[in-house]
Amino acid sequence: MIPDSTMPVSNASITDVAAMAGVSTATVSRVINGQRTQDDSIARRVLKAADALHYSANNAASTLRSNVTHLLGLVLPDPHQALAAGLLAELEPAVEATGRQLLVGIGPDAQTQHDRIAAMAARKVDGLVIVPPVNAQPDHELEALAKLLPIVQISGTVISSRINWIGVDQSAAVQITLDHLSAHNASAVAFFGDNVDSDDAAERYTTFQTSMSMRNMDSEPAWSTFGPNTVKRGYDDAMALFAAPGRRPDSIICSSDVVAAGALLALHELTVQVPEEVCVIGAGDTSTTQAVHPTLSSLRPPIASMAKEALRLICKGPAGKRWLPSHTAFPPQLIERESTATPRFGSSDMEVPDADLS
Repeated sequence: MIPDSTMPVSNASITDVAAMAGVSTATVSRVINGQRTQDDSIARRVLKAADALHYSANNAASTLRSNVTHLLGLVLPDPHQALAAGLLAELEPAVEATGRQLLVGIGPDAQTQHDRIAAMAARKVDGLVIVPPVNAQPDHELEALAKLLPIVQISGTVISSRINWIGVDQSAAVQITLDHLSAHNASAVAFFGDNVDSDDAAERYTTFQTSMSMRNMDSEPAWSTFGPNTVKRGYDDAMALFAAPGRRPDSIICSSDVVAAGALLALHELTVQVPEEVCVIGAGDTSTTQAVHPTLSSLRPPIASMAKEALRLICKGPAGKRWLPSHTAFPPQLIERESTATPRFGSSDMEVPDADLS
């Protein structure tokens, strides 16, 4: 675990500060040593960079260090989150296999992540992998840091135009889900989505709306709901939808496994049979899929592919050495379980005739 940023390790060089501030080393030297008395944007930028990197004029330790530390940093919002936990499990042995060590910093909000990133930069890590918190905003300071070391963002809205990004292909996720439901004779689909306050959520819903007609599927406006990823939300939405009179959907696409678990609970109380009357699909392929009845079909995120690509990009070097940073989206895998295990379209439940019978 990375030490708290209140206990900095001063290993940054004057060149690092100059690169982050976008000035010459001579300018940094004048500002740090008090020879530049003018308090302007340049001086403030230099002081801010020096503070972020914990640099001081007497930072002699930096001259004793190699340019390569064999340290990689991983900053997560929550180690218990399915994506974060899976990424850590994949990255740690892969990094160790390359002869490096992985430093882990936990930052549930943007400011804490900023502190963790600054502390890792002070340790002169050879690269950074960042999983930003929900609703993270663009971080322009990362653009300056990207000149010094390779940085890869995993998932979420892009927080800097100069760093590499790896995530899940949200459009492909919806297409895969609809293809699976269509193959199992579903035609009327409900959509229990995330709060529509992120690019990922908006892309999923847009793809859902535009893709159903190509598969002879439909959905009514009241069947699309948006809210937090909780069991209660899935329960409430399914209860409201299936307890009301009128036409019902024959399948539900849920934004997460916990939302799907809530929907399954409501359907059970209403004696709606799953999957005979309604198919239910979650997302995340978490332990919840095995803890509910019936077991839950779910989209498994491509964590192994994401971790492998992140490590490849880190080893390749800073994005500033190339024309453009990498932007890669991997499709998830649909894991079929009991909640969608109806006969597939065109299949037969009849036994194969005995070949010996005449």
